[in-house]
Amino acid sequence: MRICVAQARVRAAALDENFSFMRKAVIEAQQAQADIIVFPEMSLPGYFLGDAWERPSFLRRCEDLTQQIAALSTQTAILFGSVGIDWNARNEDGRVRKFNAAFLAQNGSIVENPGIGLPFWPKTLLPNYREFDDSRHFFDLRKLALERGESLESLTSLAPLKLTDGRQITLGIGLCEDAWDDDYSSKPYALMLKKTSHPDLLVNLSCSPFTLGKHQKRLSLFSRLAKTTGCPVVYVNAVGSQNVGKTIFTFDGQSGIYKDDVFIPVGNPFVAATQVIDISAPAVSKALTTEQSRFEEIHAALEFGLGFVREEWNLEKVVIGVSGGIDSALSATLHARVFGSENVYCVNMPSKFNSPLTISAAKALANNLNCKYASLGIEDSLALTHNQLAEARNQGLPIPSNTPSLVFENIQARDRGARIIAGVASSLSAVFPCNANKSEVTVGYSTLYGDHAGYLSPLADLWKSDVYGLAQHYNQNVFGTEIIPKSSLTVVPSAELSAAQDVTQGKGDPLVYPYHDALFRLWIESWNRHDCESLLQAWDNNTLSALLGPEAALLMSQMFQSRDAFELDLRKWWKAYTGMGAFKRVQAPPILALTRRAFGFDHREAVGLARM
Repeated sequence: MRICVAQARVRAAALDENFSFMRKAVIEAQQAQADIIVFPEMSLPGYFLGDAWERPSFLRRCEDLTQQIAALSTQTAILFGSVGIDWNARNEDGRVRKFNAAFLAQNGSIVENPGIGLPFWPKTLLPNYREFDDSRHFFDLRKLALERGESLESLTSLAPLKLTDGRQITLGIGLCEDAWDDDYSSKPYALMLKKTSHPDLLVNLSCSPFTLGKHQKRLSLFSRLAKTTGCPVVYVNAVGSQNVGKTIFTFDGQSGIYKDDVFIPVGNPFVAATQVIDISAPAVSKALTTEQSRFEEIHAALEFGLGFVREEWNLEKVVIGVSGGIDSALSATLHARVFGSENVYCVNMPSKFNSPLTISAAKALANNLNCKYASLGIEDSLALTHNQLAEARNQGLPIPSNTPSLVFENIQARDRGARIIAGVASSLSAVFPCNANKSEVTVGYSTLYGDHAGYLSPLADLWKSDVYGLAQHYNQNVFGTEIIPKSSLTVVPSAELSAAQDVTQGKGDPLVYPYHDALFRLWIESWNRHDCESLLQAWDNNTLSALLGPEAALLMSQMFQSRDAFELDLRKWWKAYTGMGAFKRVQAPPILALTRRAFGFDHREAVGLARM
């Protein structure tokens, strides 16, 4: 049996473009005499479409193209994901009933699912956690069984497939979450195996977003499924990027066939590919691919993700505010590699608080990256702002005669972001990014309409510790030389907005990043998330060190000599996280997701919960 695995780049709502890729891939599969070609989940319409699913005209166009795909199946069978529609039924919101479904086409037409009497195989398990919101739009097989008063097993049906040599086999078709059933009472693949005609092949069509370490989890999951069932498993995932507004997800593919304790990969991660595999031939590939380091994985995901964004948003030029610190240095490096150095413009905006060390580091970075560079001081504009505040005070506004330090710091940040960077970018028909990292975004350590602004936050799902690690990875393993200046890696992290943040005296940010990164991760990325009360209890139970990890635990013991001191710092940052941090996050640019819990739609929150 020859299977063509089509690891497609799926674009959200780009029906004609997705169809064109599928048609081309089908022709290639026919030329290679494949018995069947398999595409990812929602390969025709895309997956993260927001409420575009509520447009009947869009749904009818999906149906039209589904029939055009079916017409291509005269020689090679086609299995693909799209929206299945039952115009005679309604979802629980009163709109037409829709399913996240797999369609099987053969001999020029769509095959009917004998279990439900509809021309598709619906997804059984709809995820409703993290970024997923499937039940907002789709009905599932469990609900259909309940509505019809039948068992889920009775509606679970295998798909018939006639091979080119005339043999008849059966497929067990699942969609993405159907395989991730550990925490569900329903087990879709187990129900398939209960059928009297045991499936000859299991297939999983996925549109599964990338997160760090997820490929290893997939290897474990689908290898186990192949072993326990004795069936080869075809796993087909999409590549590209799709978003839910505030959070942008990349799709890494990592498609392949699991057979005989072996994983046969298709193509490369993040790259569209089609490959024909003779599943009856002896498997020769190793079961586990070479495991990447954490920073190799982050490096690939960030560059591919930013590349997808650049292409899909039709971006050409970028202006980077480079301070000489590590965040802007990494942001400039990332953009130069993806957009090309000739399309990246670095601007340093010093005030009297910026040290010669960081100013020279910013210029050295631009030179090393071969980016055009400008230094635009802000002292004159700050003086103008001070004079105008005094004028407003003289006209009766209750403005203090001595500008508070925090206000003055924010004025500097906004002058750089809202005036200079935005003005330069607009003049160049360019965009500019927000360079904030996840540690800063967690507690709102940035200035609204200043350094908090941008078209995208490419680093906002990286903790500060990971920013340093990735920067070192670029120098050591990507460039093989010091492109990001050593001084940016060694200088104390600082906003350099006041004399109290003088890096020449070792003064900088109020966060102790290796410790606070670990603390904040417990608030954000733990599956059962921690808060002040659970962490105070962990202190009392002597389990906090294990939660934080060795490096952060050592720093904690040095920073806090008592429970009261620990609690004071804990509650200070928790208030920032749930208060002003949340207020700023709802106004933040979109974030490129990397971890198991990125801010935005993946981390849903309400503003004003600082008392919790």
